[in-house]
Formats: sequence, structure tokens, C-alpha cells
Amino acid sequence: MNLTFSIEKFRSRLDRFSPGEFKKNRTLALFSAAVAIADEDLTVRTLHLGEKYGVPPDWFYEIILQSYLFLGFPKMLSAAECFNRVFPNVRKEVNNGSITPEEAGKWHREGLALCKRIYAHNYDLLKERVEKLAPDIFRWMIIEGYGKVLSRPEPDIEVRELSIIAILMIENRPKQLFSHMRGALNIGVTPLLLRTVVEDIGEAAGDGYANALKITEQLGMV
Repeated sequence: MNLTFSIEKFRSRLDRFSPGEFKKNRTLALFSAAVAIADEDLTVRTLHLGEKYGVPPDWFYEIILQSYLFLGFPKMLSAAECFNRVFPNVRKEVNNGSITPEEAGKWHREGLALCKRIYAHNYDLLKERVEKLAPDIFRWMIIEGYGKVLSRPEPDIEVRELSIIAILMIENRPKQLFSHMRGALNIGVTPLLLRTVVEDIGEAAGDGYANALKITEQLGMV
């Protein structure tokens, strides 16, 4: 738990937010940070900010869905309540049926491919390290995380990774933050865009911001 983030500083960041470029990516990252902070007023405000800068409601919905991988169901459900308050007429197809073998196989194939793409030459090291800790965790990461959730078609993985980085800054998870910042570069996020998202959140993340700056140095982004 990050006790150094500041709601007031985050609110100030939103007051000054005026993106010249990368509008959708940056606004979604701010929304993701608001979901992590779990302040309803800030979450609603970032949803309206997204409306202003042309973020499709479906993209917000997807960022909410993926948030449980890093924040758990309680914060995801709180964000979903805010989303439905702002976009009451957006409806999703309901599918409460059993998971089919075809779905499970698809999640595994796509999850494995995506994980390898994000971790690149570090994939084997990741697999070895996590399987030594708990083999089930690695399998779940592939199927549940990279397959079922992060391989969904829109928004693309670049947008998703930037939103994950925003969460990890607010949560101050330096190991995971390093992996996902490096992964973002591996999948084609430019150093400029990555640094911009880090600075959009900035000191509002407290120690999470300080660690993000250290990581930019470690990754040769300065």
C-alpha cells in the first residue's frame, strides 16, 4: 500500500491537464490512476475528461475490467458504478454461460503469445522465477491475465500497458512497475509517450513517481 500518494496533488494534476498529443492514451492512464486511488469524485471526473478528449466509453469499460488484475474486485466494482453513472446507456452483451474448452484454449494461446511479446528475451526468466514460487500462479497469469483479459481486442495492448503503469505508480509496486515499463517499450510505446504518462501523474504518486523516475534512468530513457 502506497501511503505517500496525494489526492490533492492528483486533483491539481487534473486541473492543469491539457494534452496536446496522445490525448486518449494519457486520459485513460489518468482514469486508471483514479481507479487505483478509489475516490469516486476523481473517477467520475476522469470519465468526463475522457468524454472531452474523445475516449470511447468501451475503452473505459475495458480499463475497468483489467483493473481487477492489479487492484482486486472491490475497486473494480467501485469504478464500474462510476462508469454506469456517467454512461448509463452503454450496455454490454450478457454472457453467463459456462467457459467452453475453445475459449480456454484461446486464452492460453493468446496469453502465451502476448506474455512473450511483452517480456521479450526476459520471458524464460519470468517463467522460471514464477514457477519456482508457485507453478499455479504462472499458469493463471497466462490464462487469466494475459489471455482472458489483456488480449481482448480494444483498446490495444499499448494503451492497456500505459494504464497498468499508472496503477502501479499509485500503488508503488516498483518490481512490477519496472517490468511493465520495460514491457511497454518492448511492444512499441515510445519513450516520449511513456515519460509523458509518468509526468502526467507525477508527484501525486509520491514514492511511486520517484521509483518511476529511477526506472526511466535504468531503461536508458533519459
